[in-house]
Amino acid sequence: MILARNLAERRDEFGPDGLDFIETILVYKLPRLSREEIKTMLALNEIELKQTRFYQEVVEEGRQEECISLVTRLLRRKFGIQFELEQLLAQLQTLPVEKLEDLTEVIFDWAEPSDLTEWLREQLAEINRV
Repeated sequence: MILARNLAERRDEFGPDGLDFIETILVYKLPRLSREEIKTMLALNEIELKQTRFYQEVVEEGRQEECISLVTRLLRRKFGIQFELEQLLAQLQTLPVEKLEDLTEVIFDWAEPSDLTEWLREQLAEINRV
């Protein structure tokens, strides 16, 4: 922990990538520490912490989980619980947040789960092209 603090004090020498590296090591080596404890250990203020790659990835993962939960609820409400639908819902994990947000807008235009099948096919093809 002393080494981490010493490295964090020299963060201007390492730049943002160096700080990300130090933070990543701490997160993996000390998984029981909270974000607040890591911030304190590295002597970071809230703005610096929010700029780290780790923090941004955690926020993005949280947004994705929330979107998947919302879309799942909307689709189950619209089509009921069906085997075909449940299989399609598993594919949502592979979509980025932007695609999931787009999905929330088109759900209301669909009449059956096969519409989701077609939409997913198009989106996954588009992602694979990029």
